[in-house]
Amino acid sequence: MAGKFFNQRVKGSSNNNMKAYMIVGGCILIIFVVVILIVSVGGDDTPDAVIELKESADVEINSELPEIDVFFQELQNVSEDDIDIDYSEVDLSRLGSYDITITVNGEEYESTLNVVDLTAPELETQDYAIDVGQTYDAEDFVDTCSDNSNEDCIIEFSTSGRDEDGNEIDFSSYLAEGTYTVEIIASDSSGNTTTPQSAILTIGEGSGTVDPTTCRFGGSEYDSNTYILGVNLTTANNGCALDLNLYHDESTRQAAYDLAEADTEKLQKEVYNLNIDKEIPRRLTRNINPVLNTTGTGLVGYTVEMILVLDYGDRQEEIARYYLDTNGNRHYTLNTYNLP
Repeated sequence: MAGKFFNQRVKGSSNNNMKAYMIVGGCILIIFVVVILIVSVGGDDTPDAVIELKESADVEINSELPEIDVFFQELQNVSEDDIDIDYSEVDLSRLGSYDITITVNGEEYESTLNVVDLTAPELETQDYAIDVGQTYDAEDFVDTCSDNSNEDCIIEFSTSGRDEDGNEIDFSSYLAEGTYTVEIIASDSSGNTTTPQSAILTIGEGSGTVDPTTCRFGGSEYDSNTYILGVNLTTANNGCALDLNLYHDESTRQAAYDLAEADTEKLQKEVYNLNIDKEIPRRLTRNINPVLNTTGTGLVGYTVEMILVLDYGDRQEEIARYYLDTNGNRHYTLNTYNLP
């Protein structure tokens, strides 16, 4: 009896253990399934791609193709490996607008790549000498000139030169024997123009230079009527500008460049806050123009002229033009957006 009872208890204990194992196994299976479901559902919780293209992008002529991000106003949760751009119709050596196809994750988008020229030519001038009675033109004063478009430079005499009376200087009109300073500019077909570059013209032996009869500048003062920033010429004869070599002395025009640089920093902040589409390129031209004495034989000072332009690609809109005085104050001749 004892043995039978013992066997029965053992058998019952084994059944109970089996049930417990099954319950535990079932719980583990349920937990496993739940975890799989959670992981599976969580795997679909990937952030959506955000793709907003620009209508167009610009690239400088004869440069390299732009980075991918220049075509997107906004691009999130997209790998660059999933973006393909078809440039087959683009010719970087020719100005123009080219249609391009941008494929993102298998979906095609259209945009435009504008090949533009926003860079002025590189100009180096040289001095030139003629006999009395001979003629000269602007090209005679060019040592080298090149443009990134590979087109020929357009060479002209500058029309921004002024004498100390504020009159425009005609650099092509010198006839008498003497030594003169002329100003040359170079431009390209896109309208990009260099700042005036100086050169020395010698007619005959150059001994016909005439001293100016008046000398209203020379002590770094400022003239509110002609916007002339005077050069300190106290070492010259009676403070008058007689030395053409002053053109090649960087220190004589450094004050003018410092004024232009300081104003550029202010202007960048001011323009950013204007109610203008941020996609429209802004171009600032800084003209540091030398001023000659009334005989055209020596440097009197400089004018600092700032010109701000909006570049729409097919046209340009000038929105500000002004001169700076020695204190950095602006004297506007045009101010479309009421800059301070």
